[in-house]
Amino acid sequence: MPTRISKAEVTHDLDFHVIAMAAELPMCFRAFGQLYDTGVSISYADIRTFKKKPYLVGGNQEPTCNNCLVDDGVAGFCKRLTCPYPEQRNFLEHLISRAELGAPGYDAMLTMTPCDWWPLLQNRTLWLVGDSLSQEFMKTFQCFMYEFWDLDMVDLKHRVVETDFVRDKVRLGWCANLLHGARICHHRVNDAPEYTAVLPYFYQGLTGKRTDIVMMNTGMWSNDVDTYTSRLGVFAQYYKLHKQELPYFVWRDSSPQFFHTPTGDFDRSEHAVCQPIGFYDGGITLDKDNVLVSDFETSPHLQTVHEGGWRNQISRPVMQALGIPVIKTWNTSVPIWQYHKNAHEDPNHNDCTHWCHPSAYALWLYDSLVKLQELEVDIAKHISQMPSQQQLDVLDMKAGTEGIVVDPF
Repeated sequence: MPTRISKAEVTHDLDFHVIAMAAELPMCFRAFGQLYDTGVSISYADIRTFKKKPYLVGGNQEPTCNNCLVDDGVAGFCKRLTCPYPEQRNFLEHLISRAELGAPGYDAMLTMTPCDWWPLLQNRTLWLVGDSLSQEFMKTFQCFMYEFWDLDMVDLKHRVVETDFVRDKVRLGWCANLLHGARICHHRVNDAPEYTAVLPYFYQGLTGKRTDIVMMNTGMWSNDVDTYTSRLGVFAQYYKLHKQELPYFVWRDSSPQFFHTPTGDFDRSEHAVCQPIGFYDGGITLDKDNVLVSDFETSPHLQTVHEGGWRNQISRPVMQALGIPVIKTWNTSVPIWQYHKNAHEDPNHNDCTHWCHPSAYALWLYDSLVKLQELEVDIAKHISQMPSQQQLDVLDMKAGTEGIVVDPF
């Protein structure tokens, strides 16, 4: 459970990041013409009685936040989100019921604010790398932080990437420029080889820095064991060669799907019907310790679900061998099945992979915070052992990319 942080300062030089508890956030917010009261906190007592709305489901410090007064564009999206209001209320009630049960983390996620994230973001870029699920996660993240943000979605391909050569290797993405040199950037890649092919230019084209953190996941574009294993292998080979030069990596585990199949995995039906995993087998429940429970004796195929799905069965040992920590989001995402039907604007298209907002992506935000807080010492150690930024800016990192095949954009 993360410690509540109301103030934060990051002391930065070229060679090291030292994160300490102190800072002047009100001064930060005046830079955007708005004030932020760091003494304001959200109590769980106010949330459980619906007196206050958590940041996690669209709450904010209105009216002191100028961005909160904007009603169109990305600000409008962040204010209204995409789940219909009754479902937004149902999701909040789900979180509160889990907290009341005593399930680990839920009371802390309901009181989480941008100040909890700030020490991890200041003076660096947090890269959210992956497919359309990472893209949706980015929307949740930027909305959570939008009091720290000027609401400009900076196109990664055309406004961040520095050379035409690298630009041709980037599918799409965008950055949210926060305060004090902090950025959250989404880099859209559909599979691991696609990202591997552009990693040699992380510093020379993508504008990456040695203090950055890459939070990566791929998998939904691989629908069989052999394909996914092969694609992860391409990334693993490159990472082993260049781990010391690359920024700190964490892996977000793959998330469940809710198609009408025994384990919820992708179904090719034109109009799929979304349903809980294990619907025909008595269902799967999440106990008060966030452990999945079902009847294995009558439904042995659900063992795969209990182990995090087949993609995580493949990626977990790969990441362990590479020394890349894994953010575990699977278990708490399994009950969040009913928010798929509104993920697309077309009401007849039941997308059983993506969620509307707010939903599972909000849980991932808390899980990511907890993991990165646990890893702060390890992150600092990795940075201290890297070459200097000047060396990285001229380093040839193309070894290991020979023969990589990337699907056309």
